Amino acid sequence: EKWGRCERKDSCGYCEYPKIKGNEWQPPREPKPYIPPKQTEYVSREIVESTFNNFRQNIFFQYLVKTFGGQVAMDLQSNYNIGTTKTGGTIFWQQDRGNRFRTGKVINYKPDGHRDKDKFSWFVHKKIREDFNYQQCFFGLHLVSVEKPIALCESEKTAVMMSVYEPQFTWIASGGSEMLNDIRLAELPRLDKVFADNGQFEKWAKATRNFAGRQMDVTVDQAVKSGLIEKGSDILDLYQLKK
Repeated sequence: EKWGRCERKDSCGYCEYPKIKGNEWQPPREPKPYIPPKQTEYVSREIVESTFNNFRQNIFFQYLVKTFGGQVAMDLQSNYNIGTTKTGGTIFWQQDRGNRFRTGKVINYKPDGHRDKDKFSWFVHKKIREDFNYQQCFFGLHLVSVEKPIALCESEKTAVMMSVYEPQFTWIASGGSEMLNDIRLAELPRLDKVFADNGQFEKWAKATRNFAGRQMDVTVDQAVKSGLIEKGSDILDLYQLKK
């Protein structure tokens, strides 16, 4: 009973085979105590819905109104669960396919729709409790289905606005260039087109290679090479240039 290997490599890691030193057996090391994984926590719907107000102070929402009109802006807010902080920041709530809210990412914008880089982004769950046990998911994950093609981009703002420009896709966002991993990708029922930011094409192509039939968009990198848009741009920058 002392010899062998536990298949729970991450939680236990016990692995002990007989060792011979001279003609004597060596005693096995004690197994690591099993520590059950913490349960994922979720933000309550009451907290989320309490942020669905003060849209006049939400600079990004006002930019949507200016770009698309009031009704479309309200539809986007409703579809993507866009909230507002007390200081006018925009909350992009991450809701999963079970309609549970994982966390909310707060980003501040300028009136022209560009990100206010003088203000840091932060996550709502840290305001609830410092040791809040959360697990992020793709922004817009709650909207995906097997029936409709899914488009993946990096920016939450891009996902929201491209859902108007190219509504044939369900648009979701990773929230960062390093936010593609097997756990998040496994939550997608399908993936049809990937719109990587400039400079991220190869990394994102490798990360999403297991989705049969998915296409990688090359127009952003091509536009940067030709000088149409700046380095680091994304599909929304290119689309608005064409508009």
